[in-house]
Amino acid sequence: MKSKTTLSKMRILITNDDSIHANGIKALEKIANNITPDVWVVAPEVGQSGKGFSVTFDDILRVKEISPRKFSVSGTPADCVFIALGQILKDKKPDLVLSGINHGSNIGDFIGLSGTIGAAFAASSQNIRSIAVSQDCSESTCLIKFPSIDYFLQEIIKKLMSFDWPNGVCMNVNFPDAPLDEIAGIRIATQGKMEVTWEIHKRLDPVDHTYYWLRAKYIEKPSSENSDLVLLEQQKFITITPLQNRQEHSECFSQLKEIFSKNA
Repeated sequence: MKSKTTLSKMRILITNDDSIHANGIKALEKIANNITPDVWVVAPEVGQSGKGFSVTFDDILRVKEISPRKFSVSGTPADCVFIALGQILKDKKPDLVLSGINHGSNIGDFIGLSGTIGAAFAASSQNIRSIAVSQDCSESTCLIKFPSIDYFLQEIIKKLMSFDWPNGVCMNVNFPDAPLDEIAGIRIATQGKMEVTWEIHKRLDPVDHTYYWLRAKYIEKPSSENSDLVLLEQQKFITITPLQNRQEHSECFSQLKEIFSKNA
């Protein structure tokens, strides 16, 4: 991917999975506007957490212009990216897609569910550089931690844009649940491991119809000291992890190839 574009002349597309009305996307838009005046926002009309790389094939998508350069979409984060690239910004594609700021970290095995990461993968699948940005926090503490992102993120973006990274790769940036003066620094992290389980709650609505409510829970598995789980949550580092949306398991591939070659 080319990285020669002057930062101040870049076109940046912003999206998220918490909706166009979320505080995180407003904070990210403000940071992007400090880099370039050519900033566009195309984001879901309502929250789309947990949608991953989901794309809408079997329903219509509606786009609403909220204000100049700001649009809501009745779809998933990935839908927003594809609508932006194929329609809203079809005459001049963005140089960078920023996804976030997510209310909660996106690390370990949990990233497969993340709409924030899904939007970044949607952009990287079209050979456009993308950065997912998340804040490790609870809903009650996120608002007071955005100053940490204000302080660090612009410089992180500049450094990431200073080199070419491979097609199909997005950058996953997570900020710790810590005020500015307690952040330990920035580290390149591996993806940690965790076990994701599901709680299924059976309930009745006001007219006694049964419905179900799903809750994800995760249990951290032993991870290396260089993993995002350790560096972000325990040591309060900002973590950066390059991700790709390839699902092939190379070791299993080799084993299967050997097994089936014997029966050919």
